[in-house]
Amino acid sequence: MTPTVLNRICARPVVVSWVIGACVLETLVLAVPSNGVRLTSIASDWQGVALLLLAVTAAAGLGFFLGMFTCWPWIRPICSRLNGAPLKTGDRVLVLAGRHRGTTAQVYEIGTGQGGWSLARLDLGPAHRDKFTDIVEEYSVLKINGEQDGAANGSQPIRSETNRTSWGAGSRRCPLR
Repeated sequence: MTPTVLNRICARPVVVSWVIGACVLETLVLAVPSNGVRLTSIASDWQGVALLLLAVTAAAGLGFFLGMFTCWPWIRPICSRLNGAPLKTGDRVLVLAGRHRGTTAQVYEIGTGQGGWSLARLDLGPAHRDKFTDIVEEYSVLKINGEQDGAANGSQPIRSETNRTSWGAGSRRCPLR
C-alpha cells in the first residue's frame, strides 16, 4: 500500500495540532481589530507593519501551545485510525515518520506507553530490540497487510489483550520512563 498525503500528514499529529492552534490564534489576531481599527490602516506604515508582524509571531507561538492542549487529545486517535490502528502482533507496517522512515517491518509486540495509548515494537533486528529503538507510536506507521481494520469497512475491530505489555510500569530497563 502506498501512503497517501493524508497518511503522511497524520504521521505527524503534533505538527497538525500545532498548526491548528496557530491558525486559530492568527485568525483572532487578524480578524478582531481593537476599537474598530481596520487591518489596512494598521499596516499603512512601517511601525504598524512591525507591530502586526510581532503580534502574528506571538500568536503563532502561543497557538502552538493552544493546539497541543486542545487539539492533541482528539487529533492523535484520528490520525492513528487513519493510518490503520489498532495494530496487532503480526501486522506488517510501513514507517512514515522517525528515524526508521521508509522501512517496512512486522509488529512483534504491542504495549501501553505512559500516556495510556498503544505503542508498537517492530522487528528491526536484535540491535534495535536490545536498545529499545524499535518502539513506534501507532500513528507514525501505516498498516500495509490487507485492509485497514475498521477504517475501510466501518466496523469496530476487537483488539486482543493477550500480547499487551505495560512498558510504563515495571521494568527498570523501560525506555519510556
